[in-house]
Amino acid sequence: MKILVVEDSLFVQNVIRKVILENIEGCEVITANDGKKGYKLFLEQKPDMVTTDLLMPVVSGQELVRKVREQDHETKIIVISADVQKATRDEVEELGVAGFINKPVTGEKAELLIKLIKEAQNVK
Repeated sequence: MKILVVEDSLFVQNVIRKVILENIEGCEVITANDGKKGYKLFLEQKPDMVTTDLLMPVVSGQELVRKVREQDHETKIIVISADVQKATRDEVEELGVAGFINKPVTGEKAELLIKLIKEAQNVK
């Protein structure tokens, strides 16, 4: 499974990457620091799943989700964000995300991320 992690905080990006690699066997993780680079990598690498922050420079996570959905309705997307506004969450959920995890990525939230990834693997 190939997962694209789009996150502007290198610290959080590394936490998510580590959690995935330590818990999902045979997984490849690609990273991007903003939505523009993330979308470019999405088109080039064709990942099975995307995790994205919402509050990022250049291209926001919401815009990234919209662009991915314009190209592909099957790729699983998990939002990992500190933006906890109900309107924002409703907006991305309407675009068909597989899950929404609020930051910070604690042990419990890391377990939820792994659960969502494994559920997506079983769907394929």
